[in-house]
Amino acid sequence: MELEAFSLREKVALVVGVANPVGRATALALAEAGAQVAVATTLPTQREQAAAHACAQDIRALQRQGFAHTLDTTSAEAVEALIQRTVTTLGPLEILVNAQDLPFAKPLSDTSPAEWKRVLEVHLTGVYLTCRAASTPMLTRGKGRIINVVSLLGERGMAHGSAYCAAQAGVLNLTRALALEWARAGITVNAIGAGWTEGMGFLENDSLRQQLVRYLPSKRLAQPREIGDLVVYLAADASAFLTGQVLWVDGGVLSRL
Repeated sequence: MELEAFSLREKVALVVGVANPVGRATALALAEAGAQVAVATTLPTQREQAAAHACAQDIRALQRQGFAHTLDTTSAEAVEALIQRTVTTLGPLEILVNAQDLPFAKPLSDTSPAEWKRVLEVHLTGVYLTCRAASTPMLTRGKGRIINVVSLLGERGMAHGSAYCAAQAGVLNLTRALALEWARAGITVNAIGAGWTEGMGFLENDSLRQQLVRYLPSKRLAQPREIGDLVVYLAADASAFLTGQVLWVDGGVLSRL
């Protein structure tokens, strides 16, 4: 095995959505593999801004270049500015990770058109905008890796989750379509389907957490780093022939009847 094929040394990465545990673990895993890493919020909230700056500090502590950027990923102008800052500050962008997440659960009859639109804007339109903006420098160089982190609810429905499930399913097929569109341009596009993971806010409810763990074939939750390490593989030269795929890190949930 040639370990150089798994190295990200001198590569530039951007991770969007580092306020959640998976996004943060992904950014640090990329930095540990050698990449220079820019990190960004999903929405311009004070909580997300603080989390992004803390993550950037940890990246710099690993002797990697990086910065934190606050933006609303549903704004095309803001996303374009983020890509431009990344290229100007760190160099040609080669790796994009979309880890945006805005939890939302409500019966469809109680979901307003504004709520429906907002959930789709953050999860689906935000990914479209970042992929579109990042493709410019990637297509110019003929090289790039795009990894979209999605929920397993993009594959399985859930009561009271219609807006969230629809948005996640949209990202899955956006991933497949872009993989075909850019396959001959040197850009791979893949998705990681993340199961229930340590650090998710709703799992602070101990009763719900125990019930969920009993349901999982693995009898445990995923660790954020387990998803981050898979991102490193998909970002590396070792995965150059892998595109248009969804890799499920779910502890066996999707294998259940």
